[in-house]
Amino acid sequence: MNYKEAMQKLKSNKIEKLYLLYGEEIYLAEGFIRYIKKQIVSPGFETLNFHVMDAKDFTMEKFIDACETLPFMAEKKLVLIQNLEVFQSKKKSMTEEEEKSIIAYLEKIPETTCLIFYGSTTIDARKKIVKEIQKHGNLIDFQKLNPKELKEWIEKRIEKAGKKTTRKEIEFFMENIDYVGKNASQSLLDIENEIKKITAYIGEKEVLELHDLENIFTSNFQNDIFKLMNDIEKKQPKEAMKRLNLMLHQGEPIMKIAATLGNHVRNLYKTKLLLEEGYSSKMIASKLSIHPFVAGKCANQCRQFTMIDLEKLLNQFLAMDLAIKSGKMKDSIALELFIMEMCK
Repeated sequence: MNYKEAMQKLKSNKIEKLYLLYGEEIYLAEGFIRYIKKQIVSPGFETLNFHVMDAKDFTMEKFIDACETLPFMAEKKLVLIQNLEVFQSKKKSMTEEEEKSIIAYLEKIPETTCLIFYGSTTIDARKKIVKEIQKHGNLIDFQKLNPKELKEWIEKRIEKAGKKTTRKEIEFFMENIDYVGKNASQSLLDIENEIKKITAYIGEKEVLELHDLENIFTSNFQNDIFKLMNDIEKKQPKEAMKRLNLMLHQGEPIMKIAATLGNHVRNLYKTKLLLEEGYSSKMIASKLSIHPFVAGKCANQCRQFTMIDLEKLLNQFLAMDLAIKSGKMKDSIALELFIMEMCK
């Protein structure tokens, strides 16, 4: 079961007595736990009807006692067990006997208890304990949101903050975050913090506009690389050098700029090849393991170059890289010459 399906069941007042939560999107999992807690545990009764136990403190005696104790002035109590390694195939601290004891107890959980196991990003579905939880309760996989879900989530968060915006601003925002993709570095918590930063920046202003986002993301590295490539494509060496100097002034290392620029040229080359084979930008994003919005921008930008142009740029990059690594040329001079050559 995924997060959306699980939340739909909760909102229909269908709270199960057993859950195993896993997956990489911690923000969603913890939001799910908060929602259940709000439904089950009345304010002021947390110490009596909400029990949290970490793996390091886990014993079968404490576990069964927490589950068997009747709730106080409520229909149910919530028991949250965190960070047990028993759901994964790797070596674990729990003994085989303890694992068997948990398995045997799962079918005996009282109707007055809602038990949640939480803390694993992955589980081994072959394990008996995982199969037994699926039999008696629910396994919920908190995967990262896909681009469409992320867009909707961002729109709701901006609206919740009391701000208005348009599709153009949402798309620009998504281009400047690193959430979607195999190698993405951000979580929903990071994205929420970005939204808080933006709403704080515009203050009492009700409408979030594109120039607000441009001011906030002005130092965004990936965005600067695209702008640098735009200057190169337009054969504007002065503008390209200004962009390079701005990035250096912002503290970006020379070799990081060079490597990212080279990688970007490779992505443009691969994107152009895939476009000619009939791939969509969405398919290209999956094929190259890059952000869908980055793939879209690559698809637009590569149309300004011929295959011969891109092959030439790749060869120039390899020559620059060799000159730097062999010590024949200082990195800053080599990069400047590379950019000037690209602008010809």
